[in-house]
Amino acid sequence: MIAYGTIGPGSRIVLHDLKTAKNRDFGAQQNISNQTPVFTPDGKSILYAISSEAGTDLFFYPLEGEAFPRRITVGKGSRNWGPSFHPDGRRFAFSSDRAGTPQVYIMDADGTNVEWLTQFDFGDQNDRGSPDWSPDGRLIAFQSRIDGRYQIFTMSLRDRQPRQLTSEGENEDPSWSPDGRHLVFASTRTGVKQLWVLDVESARLRQLTRAGGSHVPAWSPRLTGK
Repeated sequence: MIAYGTIGPGSRIVLHDLKTAKNRDFGAQQNISNQTPVFTPDGKSILYAISSEAGTDLFFYPLEGEAFPRRITVGKGSRNWGPSFHPDGRRFAFSSDRAGTPQVYIMDADGTNVEWLTQFDFGDQNDRGSPDWSPDGRLIAFQSRIDGRYQIFTMSLRDRQPRQLTSEGENEDPSWSPDGRHLVFASTRTGVKQLWVLDVESARLRQLTRAGGSHVPAWSPRLTGK
């Protein structure tokens, strides 16, 4: 399945079954926005953000049995969105402005042990987000605003040292390949926002799209062919 969120009044989460081409949606409510859905690693639930006048918080939604959303974050007026799971499903990274500006945090899947990941003084505006956890669980990729433009970074969970991977144009929304060696992201380096693929080991870049504008890429897990 593919999960995505619609835009506009009464926005909802849509699940598209690739085998049957049928859609299933949930969350449509007036003055409520549903955003940034991701599957849990076991594929049994969706973690997504619900936004209202009271703020934006993350909720689990089971795909089987009694389907009721379960709140995970309590933002108290702040925004919490864009989750990405560790491969074992026990933790996830997400964006939050609870400290005043968007930052990347880590939390246990049950909503406990919140940890501020990007707590370093680098860049002029300290605006960081769009985390994506690598398939081997060692790194988290994210975007950080430097000199007024977003750039792609990675951070090791072992030493918590940031590594800047891009500097040309504005680069946003990184997504790891299943082998953990490549990142796909949106970049304005050619003048129009397009998708690029970066080999994080060799630093080689390859342009993926060329027509129109492209943004917010998501790399699928390795498919089994079942």
